[in-house]
Amino acid sequence: MQTRNRVLTKNQFKASQLDGFDPYDESIVFISYKRDPDLPIAIDCAERLEDVPGITYWIDQKDECLSRARASVSKARKSIETAKCIEKGLDNASALLGIIGPETFDSPWIPYEIGGARGRQRFSISYTSTTSHPHPLIAHFIHNVNMTDVPDFVVLGTPLFSIDEVVLWARSVADILEKVEKSPHRKILSRVGNDIRRKHGVNKIYDRNIHSLRSQ
Repeated sequence: MQTRNRVLTKNQFKASQLDGFDPYDESIVFISYKRDPDLPIAIDCAERLEDVPGITYWIDQKDECLSRARASVSKARKSIETAKCIEKGLDNASALLGIIGPETFDSPWIPYEIGGARGRQRFSISYTSTTSHPHPLIAHFIHNVNMTDVPDFVVLGTPLFSIDEVVLWARSVADILEKVEKSPHRKILSRVGNDIRRKHGVNKIYDRNIHSLRSQ
């Protein structure tokens, strides 16, 4: 899979005008997961995302920067270089899919990546202040977990319980990014985001899955 390396960070989107916003460059979904045991699920999600027009993805398995970092001899150096590669991946991504399984939080990297993605969300202020639904570009795929163990922060994104739901969410992400590219104002994301999520059934997924989580 080929992706462009244009880095656009949150600070470049403080103005109301989204000058030069390219939905191709901005359609990368960062896949956050614990390699053991969730690698097969992450690869399955990545393969399904390849079939969603307008969406590409970042996954550590295909990142040359991380391959070099993991080859470092020194443990301390390996950690530093790994963090740098993850930061670069987050800088280039517009959306995040966090995979939450029974061993997810045995790894310090997962909350690091999810928190890093949340902090980078360019439209979070305008979106969270006007709607009860989550930020449209963050989702968590939850599998094989006791629902009472799922962390509360999943309400900030869309909880997903199947690969098919992941695909519907990704399609809504692609449409939202394309729509935002055509509008000069960030404030339209709340209305547009909800309309697009409703069209793809993602709002229904959110309401249903959040109810399942909260009923535990």
